[in-house]
Amino acid sequence: MTRASFRQCRQFARGANPFYQLLRSDSINGFAIGRKIVQGKTTSDLAITVFVSKKLSLRRLPLARRIPQILRLPDDGAPDGVLEFITDVQEATFHALEYTARERLARSGISIGHAAITAGTLGGLVRDRETGAVAILSNNHVLADSNQGAIGDAILQPGAADGGADPDDRIATLARFVEIKFGGDSENRVDGAIATPIEPATSQVVWNTRDIGAETPARTRSVGEADIGLAVQKTGRSTEHTEGFVQSLFAAVRVQYGSSGSGVFVDQIVVSQPQEAPRFSDGGDSGSLVYDSGRRCIGLLFAGGEATANDPATTVINPIGHVLSELNIAFLEPGEFSSAPEG
Repeated sequence: MTRASFRQCRQFARGANPFYQLLRSDSINGFAIGRKIVQGKTTSDLAITVFVSKKLSLRRLPLARRIPQILRLPDDGAPDGVLEFITDVQEATFHALEYTARERLARSGISIGHAAITAGTLGGLVRDRETGAVAILSNNHVLADSNQGAIGDAILQPGAADGGADPDDRIATLARFVEIKFGGDSENRVDGAIATPIEPATSQVVWNTRDIGAETPARTRSVGEADIGLAVQKTGRSTEHTEGFVQSLFAAVRVQYGSSGSGVFVDQIVVSQPQEAPRFSDGGDSGSLVYDSGRRCIGLLFAGGEATANDPATTVINPIGHVLSELNIAFLEPGEFSSAPEG
């Protein structure tokens, strides 16, 4: 038998594979490419990680929902005509997810939100390529109330859950968002939105991320096979500055959005942390930007799964390339906006 390479696993994850049908039918919560975990330890074996609500013994599962330890599929390119994919089942259910004080100048990594929601995280400053204006980047469900917001709506800092109120704490207005497609067979790649700071922008925000540094975000990093296990960091409203690692890539996951329903997101990055370590994110951290140790941005945090007795908590992020493209934004250039917080 021929063991699948990373390229073949990526083709599998992006194609019409059997796990995708299970995801569509709500039998699983997602799948991704990662390293197999055995008794809490990450091995060197490349695997298709399958996320389920709860692990059950095989005898309690119908045949159609059993996940084999090794999935064998016909492949004309393999010497013996069969390609093997190692699988790894983990428990995770994903939900759209304190730096909670009022700040002027407001740095990235702190509380923000549409007036109708609780609170999320101010991800970072970007350039709106449509208007040329400086904009605040976060999630759709943070700045646009999961598609319910209207362009021009008030954005508060801090968010309403942290005492923010309109008009006293209005810092920006909603400028644009990527619509989240709920239910059906629709796919999403980005939960993102931007807001335009109240003028003058230099009196409202500063190009600086708490605990990560000035002029962030400024550089991007695309992740691939060699980056499984990559050390990453973020600063968010709830868990503040935390560290983790890239657990898996090219994930397809179903994310729950409360009363709005659920949406399937494809081509995502999954981040985790050692079982005994503090969790990488929690509710209210949605909208945080995630960086490598060199302060290169890899993605926008938007969802997470709780830890279980068997598996650590997980965090899902949109790859930054998708975010920049779908929102039609760019990172600021060095020196073009103030990066020194007051005090």
